[in-house]
Amino acid sequence: MSLLCPIDFRYGRPKMKGIFEEESRLQRLLEVEAALARAEAKVGLIPEPAAAEITKKATTKQVTVKRVQEIEEETRHDLMAVVLALTEACDGEAGKYVHLGATSNDILDTATALQLRDAIHIVGEDLGELTTVFAGLASKHKRTVMLGRTHGQAAIPITFGLKMAVFASEVARQSDRLREASPRIVVGKMSGAVGTGAAFGPYALDIQPAVMRDLGLGVEEAATQVVGRDRYAEFIALLANIAASLEKFCTEVRNLQRTEIGEVAEAFETKRQVGSSTMAQKENPVASENVCSL
Repeated sequence: MSLLCPIDFRYGRPKMKGIFEEESRLQRLLEVEAALARAEAKVGLIPEPAAAEITKKATTKQVTVKRVQEIEEETRHDLMAVVLALTEACDGEAGKYVHLGATSNDILDTATALQLRDAIHIVGEDLGELTTVFAGLASKHKRTVMLGRTHGQAAIPITFGLKMAVFASEVARQSDRLREASPRIVVGKMSGAVGTGAAFGPYALDIQPAVMRDLGLGVEEAATQVVGRDRYAEFIALLANIAASLEKFCTEVRNLQRTEIGEVAEAFETKRQVGSSTMAQKENPVASENVCSL
């Protein structure tokens, strides 16, 4: 019996899950290995034809997830399995130049940066669309009077437009934060086992920026074996902040959809959607509940 994560089947969207699925992760790892080979060829550390062959074979059509898994069963090392699979896929002498001078986290962390860049792009687009929706509702309902509440109790009148403007402003701030933080988050490294780049010899200071330019990433200017984890922590904190804003809005929807209030409601397809298996009148705010549960 295998256990399933709810994100696999309920909460995640295909385009976001696609970034982090196993084959996509492997493709990013291969792209980093290829970028390293190209950078090394430019400075003369490896032959140009070898870099071209490595680049040609650095795809999941040539280096499959299945083959990597087979090798990992023997090596018990995830990244070395990728390196060996790419090496055996290359023709001629090119294979011996794969991963030259790099440490595992040069590849792993740089691939993670590529994934985070894609994820940030999706989140940023979604925040922009949500801001536009809220702003449109704010304009449409700027004269729609409703009861204002404080502490959950009746206060004095407001407009529904104002309520939506509050949410529009908050989501726009979240979008600004994400955009401002992105350069600090989307950063890779190619500086070897302890951050000195010693294995690249005199080319170390040229190879790292060349790889990151090729991939469109920022450079970790001072690193250890890994990219600074504060970068990931900042991203997680940002996501938590964004999630808090979404939870705030969805809690408001749930409250205002209460039977005794009934001021707003989620869309409900009465011909197909089911609110309850036993109470026919139920139209539950299930989307808002799912957001809040996350």
